[in-house]
Amino acid sequence: MMDMEKINLIVDAGKVNLGQLSSKISSLGFNVAEIQKEINEKTKEFSGLKVNVTLILDKENKKYEIKVKAPSVADLVKKELGVEILKISEEDKQKGKAIIGNLTIEQVKKIAKIKAEDLGEKDLKKVMKMVIGSINTLQGVLIEGKRPKDILKEL
Repeated sequence: MMDMEKINLIVDAGKVNLGQLSSKISSLGFNVAEIQKEINEKTKEFSGLKVNVTLILDKENKKYEIKVKAPSVADLVKKELGVEILKISEEDKQKGKAIIGNLTIEQVKKIAKIKAEDLGEKDLKKVMKMVIGSINTLQGVLIEGKRPKDILKEL
C-alpha cells in the first residue's frame, strides 16, 4: 500500500508561498522550492485570483502530483473584465449605471476552455452554454452587448 498524503490548499495564483507547510513538506523528504515553482507555473494563468490546489505526496517514492482546480466562472469574468467586484453600487444605480462590463464571445470561449477540464467536458459549445448560464446570474454583465440569455438562444 502506497503511503500518500493529500494536502488541499487555497493559494494566490502564480505567487505561491508554502510558508508554514514548508517544514512539513521538507521533513517528508520533498523539495519545497521545486514544488512551489511548479505550483506557480501551473497557476500563473490565473494570476490575481485565488486557486484551489491539491498536492498529493507519495511519501514512499518521493513523487508528487499537483492538481489545480480552475477558479469560479465569476472570478474568471472579473479577471476578463478587469474589475474587483461584480456588483453595481447603489450610487452607480442611482446614476443609471446598470452594466458592469461587456465580454466578447472570445472571452467567453477562453473561460469555457479553462472550465472544460474541471467539468470533464470535451464539447466546447456545451461548456460555453454552461458558462453563459453562470454569467446570466451575474447581474450587469453583457456578452457582445447583449444579455447572456439572448446569447444562449443564438448558440
